[in-house]
Amino acid sequence: MNGPINPLITLVLLCGLGTSCTDPPTTLEAVLAAGELRVATLNSGTTYFEGPDGYRGFEHDLVQAFGSHLGVAVRFQIVNTHQELTELVRQKKAHLAAALLPIHNNNTDSLAFGPSYSTMAQTVIYRRGSHRPKGIGDLRNKTIAAPTGRGAREILERELPTSKNFYWSLRQDLSSEDLLDLVDREEVDFVVIPSEEFEAARLYYPETRQAFVLGPPQAIGWLYQRDPANSLWAIQLQFLNMLRDSGELKVLRDRYFGHTKVFDYVEARAFLRHYNGRLPQYREAFIRNAEDHDVDWMLLAAVSYQESHWLKNAKSPTGVRGLMMLTKQTATDLKVDRLDPEQSIRGGTRYLAQLKIRLPERITDPDKTWFALAAYNVGLGHLEDARVLADKAGQNPDRWTEVRQFLPKLSNKTWARKTKHGYARGYQAVHFVENIRRYYDVLRWLESDSTENPITAAPPPNLFAPVLPRGT
Repeated sequence: MNGPINPLITLVLLCGLGTSCTDPPTTLEAVLAAGELRVATLNSGTTYFEGPDGYRGFEHDLVQAFGSHLGVAVRFQIVNTHQELTELVRQKKAHLAAALLPIHNNNTDSLAFGPSYSTMAQTVIYRRGSHRPKGIGDLRNKTIAAPTGRGAREILERELPTSKNFYWSLRQDLSSEDLLDLVDREEVDFVVIPSEEFEAARLYYPETRQAFVLGPPQAIGWLYQRDPANSLWAIQLQFLNMLRDSGELKVLRDRYFGHTKVFDYVEARAFLRHYNGRLPQYREAFIRNAEDHDVDWMLLAAVSYQESHWLKNAKSPTGVRGLMMLTKQTATDLKVDRLDPEQSIRGGTRYLAQLKIRLPERITDPDKTWFALAAYNVGLGHLEDARVLADKAGQNPDRWTEVRQFLPKLSNKTWARKTKHGYARGYQAVHFVENIRRYYDVLRWLESDSTENPITAAPPPNLFAPVLPRGT
């Protein structure tokens, strides 16, 4: 990404483009003069949440990048409702609102949406085991709920008019996750929520299913205080174009949404069952060893679940064994008994804690951890082969979103002949990483103290604690 803009140069350019320097300052001029961008947002797993090492979220990271582009600090103001977001901007207490807001026509001259950076579809959700609605007609005479401020009202009024026996309500008091819980407990027949929010939360409500998309996709944008020069709109458009051209916007979306797309009902139910039945006997060992090596214990547990489903005597056809599925040679090198749960966890943790040292220093998180997870599965040599293939194809070898496209090619003989280490089941490494990310998400939620709004405990940036390859 390019460096921050020069505030003095920006002010000169604005004056030269028709904004008199004697006129009241534009919003951009006010931001640059104050050295601070004030942003109103909501606390949720798709926008802004607190992790172990600070605040993260799709909107959080995007706004922080915008602040860096402007060369100013960012100050977030957290509110509870979309109405409060609008009022903070209207009263000029916030320069913009960022919360995956659907762009719609404002009936006011004081507010305006910025350029779109994503789209969102409203989805009809039902409970597994009930009748799946196949179209709008199946929603008649049923109870339907949707959250306020998420773009549902306009579509509901158009697609499901109450005059034709459609019964829906907008719930300001409930989040999308709360509404999924209502469907799960069969207190309403259906809910209508944004697709991104369903994808982010569906792992926690495995009984819920998506029936169909209601209405056309909606563009997403930030809400601004309008000014004659459209100053923030223009500079944000430049910023977004830069992010798209560099691939950073795609990387950011993948960071928060990319691993939620694959879902298996049976797998999710089994995970919840094993969380209660198997994990308790090993939790303290994970915590103890994680503290010794500055690793998130839930990431260790997620790796272990992917490898052994928390079975101490697990054995694969290739001979790896134990909770962390170590090879005999690796266990010997680490001087641990791989069939002893405590020692297996200790050995696996030491692997995990060392891996980042063996990866190039220029690779940053979260990519570095995802690479490490892939190497745990396929080996560092094969991971390096995939990075070389990506580099030769003009892709960034230091980004997981780009390298993961080349890992499956290692199982193709034509491609494998072009590599130093030859054939590998690279597609398994991709699946391995995505599974661990999902298990980690669910563990974060299950271990959260916030049971009423569990999605706020969504994955922190340190998904991203160290991991290392086992022997092959």
